[in-house]
Amino acid sequence: MTKGESTPLLSPTYPRPPYHYVDAKLFLAMFNPPEDAIQGLLPPPLRPSQMPLAALMFGEMPCKETGTFMESGLLVQCVFDNPETKEEEVGVYFALSYADTDVAVTSGREIWGYPRKLAKISLGWKGDTISGKVVRDKTTLWKASCKMEDEGAWIDSGPNVNAKIIPSPTGEGYDLAVLTTAYLEYTIKSGRSGDIKMTFKSGPRDDLSTVKIDTPMIGQYFDCDIMVPPAKTIGKIDL
Repeated sequence: MTKGESTPLLSPTYPRPPYHYVDAKLFLAMFNPPEDAIQGLLPPPLRPSQMPLAALMFGEMPCKETGTFMESGLLVQCVFDNPETKEEEVGVYFALSYADTDVAVTSGREIWGYPRKLAKISLGWKGDTISGKVVRDKTTLWKASCKMEDEGAWIDSGPNVNAKIIPSPTGEGYDLAVLTTAYLEYTIKSGRSGDIKMTFKSGPRDDLSTVKIDTPMIGQYFDCDIMVPPAKTIGKIDL
């Protein structure tokens, strides 16, 4: 990599985007949160969509630029005002996110604002059933499983939306507090779907008390390629 691409300057941690995931494995466990709880997962000015919708995402990401890593996140469907089109747009906000390499954590947080923390993440098959799990501080924060019995169809859910937050070195306020959007490109090779089971539990450094399930929906698995482009800043966050 070119010196100065990222810190440390003498030996950069990661290159600039775009990033390319080839033969990625993606498992989504979708559910409906209670209507009175979903706004608590979204920072203003993001708003809930008409139907409260969230998902656990588990992924094995063979990235050309950073190496293979495991990823998991809590995704919340949201509505935001696109400053370019002056219209409302639907996107997917990453309320929580975990990865298992320092390169994935730092590049995700520092470029796009993905709220990644280090954790142990597993994703595997037993017969027709896929299971994913996130463990941090010896606590299983969440897990999900799905018996894939039907074909799965990909539905474009809009851009990834993140809150990119950089605290001030003074210890007060923020150097940066903005919302970003990244319009990922997916090439779907195969898909399956089925019924899901999932659980959540808070850990010593991870408060999941605001995450609630009203109705489990569907599990989907995809073999795919993913291109993650640079992001756009769409607005400020008042903290």
